[in-house]
Amino acid sequence: MTHQANFFIDKDKHSIDDLKTAYLFSCKKDIELIKPGNVNLLSSHKDTKAQDYLDSAILSSKELFNQNHSFGKRILESVKVTRAQINVNTNLGIILLCAPVIQSYIDFNLLDLREGIKKTLATTSIKDTHDLCAAINISSPGGLGDTDMYDTASYPNASIKEIMDYSQEYDRISYQYSHNFSDIFDFIIPKLEFLNQRYESLDISLSLLFIEILAKIPDSHISRKFGDKIAKKTSNNAHDLLKILDREYDPDYLAKALNNLDYEYKKKGINPGTTADLLVASLMIYKISGNN
Repeated sequence: MTHQANFFIDKDKHSIDDLKTAYLFSCKKDIELIKPGNVNLLSSHKDTKAQDYLDSAILSSKELFNQNHSFGKRILESVKVTRAQINVNTNLGIILLCAPVIQSYIDFNLLDLREGIKKTLATTSIKDTHDLCAAINISSPGGLGDTDMYDTASYPNASIKEIMDYSQEYDRISYQYSHNFSDIFDFIIPKLEFLNQRYESLDISLSLLFIEILAKIPDSHISRKFGDKIAKKTSNNAHDLLKILDREYDPDYLAKALNNLDYEYKKKGINPGTTADLLVASLMIYKISGNN
């Protein structure tokens, strides 16, 4: 049986402002790193630049950490305040991943974080579902929300868990809701702890971690946009790079390889956005849960 680590956010040591600081740190670090196909400080997309993501983090944090919000309203208001100033979807995935952590901190702090998230998702209301649907409709993420059974435009009278259980087959953020954030708790954070101990550099560890996630989990944003074959090919590229680095780690080679992949992916319009979202949420938990 696989050992599962416990994750706690101790309210005696950490306030909601500390959690907000961890969120802003993680969003900023996300833009500072070279993550092939994603926006960074030196390389933009056609429709977004680094400042859009930095501004989105600050804007969303105004509502994301409001202790008076219900779960659905937390998501909706965070999206609305962002889109009032940023005209494209920059952070829906990040908000969806971070909101259950924040709600768990507020409502179920005496529980292990994983149990708190499970309880949070089990106790949502239909109003929460409708607020979530509104947030997705505002953000208009490619390929998400438009399904025969749970089209978000129809505001279905189903629980958030039911919707996410249905969409988890084609969306890895939904998969976290359906599988109690197993990718984050059982793979990504333990891998970050290992890499940070090995290299004693958070930036190097995060750059490698991005490749580790992409190699193991085909990016669902790429799948929705280009199909599963291209997503799998992108994961194979990441896996091949890891094999080279495992034989002999070279920071100069890593930097060159990341830049080359970044150029190739952006030339083709390939953006592992879900991988980046998973990295941000994992880093926020890592920074605040006492495991670093």
